[in-house]
Amino acid sequence: MKKSRDIIIATITALILLTGCGGNEIEHKQGNDKIEMSASQFIIDETPYAEDTEVTRSRNVANAPFGKEIIKLDNGIEAEVTVEREVADNTHHSTTRATEMTNQHYTIYALKNGNRVGTLRGTVSGAGSSKKFIPDAGTSSMLLLEPGTYTFVCHNDQVTPTGNQLYVYNQDAEKALMGVTTTNVSGKEYKVNFQMKHLAARIRYELTTYWDINNIRAEVGPQGAIDLSIYNNDGTFNSESTGGVSHEITFPTVTTEAADYTYTSTSNYHYCLPNSIVNPMVIRFKTGMLYRKTIASYSMNLMNFPRQKLAANESYKVKIKLYYSFQYLFSDGTTGTIMQGKSAGKTPIAAMISSNKAIGLTDAKVGDSRLFNWSNNLAKHNTITSQIFSVIYNSVDGYNQTWSTTHSATGVAHANDPNFPAFVRAANYVPLTPITAPAGKLSNWYLPALGEWKLAAQTMGKYNPAQLTAWPTAGTHLNWDDRLVKVIFVQAGGESPIWVDGTRGDGWYWSSDEFSAGSAYHMVLYPEATYSLWFAANPKNSNPMRVRAFIIKNS
Repeated sequence: MKKSRDIIIATITALILLTGCGGNEIEHKQGNDKIEMSASQFIIDETPYAEDTEVTRSRNVANAPFGKEIIKLDNGIEAEVTVEREVADNTHHSTTRATEMTNQHYTIYALKNGNRVGTLRGTVSGAGSSKKFIPDAGTSSMLLLEPGTYTFVCHNDQVTPTGNQLYVYNQDAEKALMGVTTTNVSGKEYKVNFQMKHLAARIRYELTTYWDINNIRAEVGPQGAIDLSIYNNDGTFNSESTGGVSHEITFPTVTTEAADYTYTSTSNYHYCLPNSIVNPMVIRFKTGMLYRKTIASYSMNLMNFPRQKLAANESYKVKIKLYYSFQYLFSDGTTGTIMQGKSAGKTPIAAMISSNKAIGLTDAKVGDSRLFNWSNNLAKHNTITSQIFSVIYNSVDGYNQTWSTTHSATGVAHANDPNFPAFVRAANYVPLTPITAPAGKLSNWYLPALGEWKLAAQTMGKYNPAQLTAWPTAGTHLNWDDRLVKVIFVQAGGESPIWVDGTRGDGWYWSSDEFSAGSAYHMVLYPEATYSLWFAANPKNSNPMRVRAFIIKNS
């Protein structure tokens, strides 16, 4: 394998992965001017991931993100990505640090002037207070050292001795541990405390969507991946790279929706040797479907890690939130996707259903009340009333039926007449954030006509209007994608208009069209799997329904 070498020269104490602890003086034995250091005097403890990680942010800020990155995939899905530094598990420490180490095999070297002057091999084993370093059978149980300053190196079997160097290969990165400490041995024995550090950084990925997560796998890898790290006895630390190291991650299946309508799945960790260049970190999806779209073969280049190169013992969580790409109306009167809005600091107030019309993200309400009569008395209220299917099915003049005096049989616009609760509530709808658009850029809010409800179902839920040529009857089933409609609202912080169980009047919405003196038209947004869409008429004053306001973008 052809490899290029990136050599990093540093003192041992300056390297994050090679910092260690000094020793504690104890009673000693001495003979022939040499000091006996028995195996029992070596105390080995593991430093958890991230415990000593220093990055550009304060260590006191737990899980602090390093900035958001907006990425547009080419299949109608957008991503918001943040990188967080994970903090160490504070439950790690205890009074007897030696009892915290896992049972495994280690090799200990004593180095003086870059040369090995003694070696111990053995296992940390036992439980509780009896846990200690036990030399291998048939090997030395102590080191005989001349007085002087020594560097002690301890590593587990995932570090491979090769001549005077120690190799760590990419496939061993997850479990490789090493500890180094320098101690002056001069007439007395010392306990040598090794703080074993992981020789890799670890990264995991948290995927959040508004769609169930199933069979999503990805391949990830730093742009400049390191596949071999080398520690030399003279204190140098080398890295070799082929640029071809990648890891496969799997997102566990999640089919239960959280209270905020999201689905969240966290992948397994993958491990990278230090000095791997992570800006960018490449993520390439291999399998999966979201929002009726495949994400296989789509990739993202992440650029917001706090370091250009990873350091040993670091731990990161990359949070990826995937949105369905849809056009929204923002409070300033402009339009764009959620990610375009976030990039510009804009808040959506409605979802676009055409080039100039939009539907509010939440129901109109007064306090906790969401159910309103179309009108409070029985009479003909609109100047244009019809029972002809094609006329009402294509009616799109909800604005004038709400605000025009000439469209009202009473001569007073329904929006200003308290006898028309549904119209008044639509006209006085309060969006998620106050409108800041210049005067005249947006119309007033209004109660939509039935044809505008049809247009909303067509634009958001892929409803084909040609499916219906007459008023529906029992057994009529219309195909549409209610799940996508729900996503469009809830991912923008709104409320789904889809029927759930009917106990709160959910899914039933008034239109501005009038059927007769006693009834008005409405629409029911049933899930496609049950009754699907339903166009009908009901009594104006005795069957209260919900109100969803629409708005027009004038320019």
